[in-house]
Amino acid sequence: MRKKYQKKIIEICKEAITFARVSSEKQERGASIDAQKELIKEYCLKKGLKIIKEFEITESSTRGDRIKYNEMLDFIRTRKKKTAIVVNCVDRLQRSDEDNPALNKLRKEGKIELHFMKENIVLDETSPVHDIFAWKMNVLMAGNYTDSLSYNVKRSLVKNWNSGKWQGFAPLGYLNIHDEDNQATLIRDSVRAPIIKYIFNEYATGKHSISSIWNEACRLGLRTKQKKRKGCLVSKNTVYDVLTNPFYYGVMCVKGEYFPHSYEPLVTKEIFDRVQDLFVKNGNRNRNNIVEYAKTPYTFRGLIQCKECGCLITPEKKVKNNGNTYIYLRCGHPNKVCHQGIVNEDVIIQQLKNEVLDKISLPPKLRELVTKKLIQDLNDTSSFNKKIKTDITNRLIELKTKEDALLDFYLEGKLPQATYEAKQEQIAKQRQELEATAEKYKTIDSSMKENICKVMSMSCNISEIFDKASPTRKNQLLKILISDCKLNGKVLEYKLKSPFDKLIHCNDYKQLSSVVIEHLDEFEGVCI
Repeated sequence: MRKKYQKKIIEICKEAITFARVSSEKQERGASIDAQKELIKEYCLKKGLKIIKEFEITESSTRGDRIKYNEMLDFIRTRKKKTAIVVNCVDRLQRSDEDNPALNKLRKEGKIELHFMKENIVLDETSPVHDIFAWKMNVLMAGNYTDSLSYNVKRSLVKNWNSGKWQGFAPLGYLNIHDEDNQATLIRDSVRAPIIKYIFNEYATGKHSISSIWNEACRLGLRTKQKKRKGCLVSKNTVYDVLTNPFYYGVMCVKGEYFPHSYEPLVTKEIFDRVQDLFVKNGNRNRNNIVEYAKTPYTFRGLIQCKECGCLITPEKKVKNNGNTYIYLRCGHPNKVCHQGIVNEDVIIQQLKNEVLDKISLPPKLRELVTKKLIQDLNDTSSFNKKIKTDITNRLIELKTKEDALLDFYLEGKLPQATYEAKQEQIAKQRQELEATAEKYKTIDSSMKENICKVMSMSCNISEIFDKASPTRKNQLLKILISDCKLNGKVLEYKLKSPFDKLIHCNDYKQLSSVVIEHLDEFEGVCI
């Protein structure tokens, strides 16, 4: 009998691999892994599954490359027999739908069965759509739990920073301890703190270079606390990092933001300022992102290249004899012949205002109308998309029921094979069309609505926001708006980023809301 007329044989799965996971080494030292393994072995014994390989993994299910997890999938792909993946619950295997395509492919190919013990779900190539839906819902719930946990941790960190509490390993010159209430805190290191104070005061005299102050630190026996080099004398880089760290006068720098801390400072702010001034005077770059000492903020810092030679355009401040201050843009070509002249920053700013900022901005009354219309359209679209997705899900369930009934008729001999195959092909085509349609109707949650409204509010008021912004904020706004900036004489050539390229070509404010709805992904991806 020809192969296409042969009845498809579903392989019975008899072999399994076990998958037990914890997210951190701290959890690994507990009983979680052993408990998972014991439950999985009992389950396999009851189901008659022979365990051929065990995977014990300590890695996050949402961060990194998931090396061990991918090793497991590679092992399964090399096997000729169907393999059951047995896990205690869904969130032990995955907490993100990014893993779904690979698992689904193996499932549909008949390479794996997925056994989720806690949820009582077993998935193979013949699983009904409601079981697949239950699996995906559990993945979404696990992902939501992870996101909520991450948000709460970040919120707790920000709260501690605002309260002046340091998080993590103490800077050199301080020690991590727990106080009487068993709360983590920092105290002065009685050995290293006096040496650090001394090298600050010595460098502030202006008599030292980095090399000479490093030699002084080594002479006094300043040693590192790093695990790999613990007990060794500090490196020159470490001394530089110490002398540029504002923590020592009472301010901690966290991700580019500054928070006064509650610990005893080692030096005064006057001494620290003097050291930073000497670094700038000596041409040393500050590697700790201390903007006020090592970098003067400029609107176009790091944004523009010279069209002729490709070098970075460098902003510089000039003070005229009359006391007026001007910012000029100069090509940074060191050893090249370049004809790009010096351009006043105001010329380029005015060009951008004429070509972009003023064109996107709207008067206050129109901004209110656009915002109101946008909120209404987002709510309507969200309800509509939700209804469409529900209808599609119901239709997919109906198709699965129809497909099962069709198979029963065929197996009972009530339906010719040619008719069965034709009907089955129709059902498969309808399923693909429905699934493709569902992808077009994006779920719009409250967080997404809030972010899109913020982006539109900023866009419609961008000219006024830009005028009132500091040079640093102007730089951030321009990075959101434009890219590939080239200075050609006194003209800036650039590309307008999405979705702002869509807004600038919309001549009727009444259509702005429609533009947003048509490009939801682009607006959602803007980080302001």
